Amino acid sequence: MRVTKLVVGILLVVLSCWLLIEGLFGGLVGLWQVRNIVSGILEIIMGGLMMGAGIVYICLENSPYYGGDITGLVLLLISGLCGIAGGFFNRWLFVYAFISLVAGIGFFAWHLMVGDDD
Repeated sequence: MRVTKLVVGILLVVLSCWLLIEGLFGGLVGLWQVRNIVSGILEIIMGGLMMGAGIVYICLENSPYYGGDITGLVLLLISGLCGIAGGFFNRWLFVYAFISLVAGIGFFAWHLMVGDDD
């Protein structure tokens, strides 16, 4: 579980950097697609939430307590809901919402099944 949290945390940080760039240049400025301000703002919000969850997973990778998993779950659930709401403006937000929900719910359920004796 420790290595998986580290790898997924790094991947979430990388994905969040992409979402921040995509939201700024694609949604707000309209550089490589039709300008859609709602989509851009939601991508920036999702990027910030995924960045926070990724940092929490990296920092608390070896913690036997549920604090990091609960924090990641809440951040990624909010990110997933933003992605589902914004998916009607930009179809890629559905994919990012799916990744967000799978990571958040998956780690929390995995920690509940494994227990505190990692």
